[in-house]
Amino acid sequence: MYPNDATSLHIELTDKCQAACPMCARNVNGGPDRSFVGQAEVTLNQFKSWFPDKFLEGLTKFYACGNYGDPIIAHECLEIYKHVKTVNPSCNLSMNTNGGARTEEWWKELALVMTDKDKVIFGIDGFADSHVLYRRGTNWNKIINNAIAFINAGGNAHIDCLVFKHNQHEVNVFKKEMLNLGFKSVNFKYTRRFYGMQQFPVKDKTGAVEYFLEPAIDEQPLLPLNVLSKDTTKWNTIVENSKISPACIKQNEIYVDAKGNVYPCCWIGSDWIEEFIEETVPLQTLRNLVVRNTQELFSRVVIPNLNNISLEEVSWSNFDNFLKENKPWTCVKNCNG
Repeated sequence: MYPNDATSLHIELTDKCQAACPMCARNVNGGPDRSFVGQAEVTLNQFKSWFPDKFLEGLTKFYACGNYGDPIIAHECLEIYKHVKTVNPSCNLSMNTNGGARTEEWWKELALVMTDKDKVIFGIDGFADSHVLYRRGTNWNKIINNAIAFINAGGNAHIDCLVFKHNQHEVNVFKKEMLNLGFKSVNFKYTRRFYGMQQFPVKDKTGAVEYFLEPAIDEQPLLPLNVLSKDTTKWNTIVENSKISPACIKQNEIYVDAKGNVYPCCWIGSDWIEEFIEETVPLQTLRNLVVRNTQELFSRVVIPNLNNISLEEVSWSNFDNFLKENKPWTCVKNCNG
């Protein structure tokens, strides 16, 4: 696997975000931000130096989603999208965003950059009163107005809606109304991050609990609760019996974070830079377990940074063998095929 020959680029344009989603790793239960995020942002000049035109010309897919930040917060997000489309008009563009920043004019301009094959996926979790319980720090009316401006200018807009107990009653009406506004699809997703908890505490910036999130009726954990412990015996059994089918190789994709680090995927990218967190809920226990394993294993590979090395010099020619011999827990969790 050679990153310079990748045909799909997933990039985090910034690790900054105005939202405070309670289950996001950038903060502690929706409260205080964690110290390792909120400093990085890719400029247009950096982007051009990291990704030569020859590389961009070979892409079939370019998208910004990332782990910690929202791409529209990056000052030169629009200019970067324009640059990619100018260099490679046939490249499919997409973006995942909460949609709560920028002006309606900005969104109209983004729509003009994109074709009908390109798309923006808005994170909207139901109607206004429901949405704000998870997408803290965003304004529902502003998001809808931005999205409508994008749609009316020809933009291809979709919705990913997280389903909780507090909004599951309205999903059918919500979908109908959003489709009527011009969204092309509404995709309902279960967070699967409660791990058996019936209440997830949501905190303010001081760390005090404000309220609780509750799982939807159909919520199922990604992993059984009995692996979420310091005893790694059960984890090791799961890993031993797994067979990794890496999406990064199947999709010929690389992930680059806002600091210029190059990874096979965003899952490894988040584990690599994340700091250990105080474990007050099962989700945090799982994060610490996987982060520790990823950082130990991938220190042997050495994560390259595009500020120090060119993309042409990055090589993961033995990555297949590395996965077979080591089976990183994050790869087992996300690409167990």
